Amino acid sequence: MDDQTTDKRKPVMPDPMLDDREYEELDDLTKRYEKLTTPGPIMRAGKKVVDIVPTEVKDAFAQIGNTVSEQQIYEQALGLLGSGFKVLEEQAARVTVSEESVIKGVNATSKAADIESLEEVCRIRAYDVSKAASKSNLQHIVAALVEGGGTGVAGFAGIPFNLVLSTFIYYRAVQSIAMSYGYDVKGDPAELVIASDVFANALSPASKGGNGISNNVAKFMAISATEGVRQTAKKTWTAMIERGGPALLLAQMRALANAAARKALENAGKKGLENSVFREIFEQVGRRLTLKAIQRAAPVVSAGIGALVDTAQMNTVLQYADIFYHKRFLIEKEERVNRLFGIEVEPKYLDVTVRED
Repeated sequence: MDDQTTDKRKPVMPDPMLDDREYEELDDLTKRYEKLTTPGPIMRAGKKVVDIVPTEVKDAFAQIGNTVSEQQIYEQALGLLGSGFKVLEEQAARVTVSEESVIKGVNATSKAADIESLEEVCRIRAYDVSKAASKSNLQHIVAALVEGGGTGVAGFAGIPFNLVLSTFIYYRAVQSIAMSYGYDVKGDPAELVIASDVFANALSPASKGGNGISNNVAKFMAISATEGVRQTAKKTWTAMIERGGPALLLAQMRALANAAARKALENAGKKGLENSVFREIFEQVGRRLTLKAIQRAAPVVSAGIGALVDTAQMNTVLQYADIFYHKRFLIEKEERVNRLFGIEVEPKYLDVTVRED
């Protein structure tokens, strides 16, 4: 009998789990977050552009705006989520990464990488993963530039669709960052829920967050290396849970996301899950975004303002998502690698009981 056995590729476990450069990144990520919560040059430039628009022009379009109900625009935008979600998906496809593109990007960036699946991304050095993820930033920025300008050119008539489309493009950008770090937002409903709350927080990074997952996202972003992030990353997952801090926040976040995903699946089914989750997030942030869209909807004059503001917003969203997933990648790396290689470490964060006070 011929030997039909073929050699199987064996993934290599990272050694050390985190290297010196990755530990240094924990400090760098804290500094990036602190910088993110202060107005950047693009946003400051956008405010200056708004300031120099002639008062007469502002007043003229303010009068037009008074005839357009903010509530009506908001309701039209919500209506589009039900009737035109397929169109949104098609329009946003250009800023959506696939598992294949993530694998290709990581392998091209890291000379040591030989991954064949999304689950294997955790084996790679965080700085290489981050570099691969950032390569798609330009297409996200360009998409925001186009959509932001489109709102101004179309005037008030184009506000509902452009509002929902630009917001959905931000939303997909966060999903793309999550995928780039190996978190499967397409196949894992809980990861889709987490990405949605990261997106909601990214729209207002200086805020303290709301309840549940969003609150944990905000707390996790605010934790500095001196408050236990570096020490947490050195410990086993069991010790991390017992210690509390970053790991416990992530454990609670995941447990809450699982519960939210189950509920969303019951209500919408797998096919309509993203629509349902995005609609819920849009209901939280949509009113504020609607008001901003109305304020900059003067044709031609506001096309440049809208493009600049939306570009700044996309940049903030991308930075926020990268900091969150980069830090999460480092904290969870050992647990994810152990899971990849079938090494049992108890308790697993998927089983953590969460109390809602």
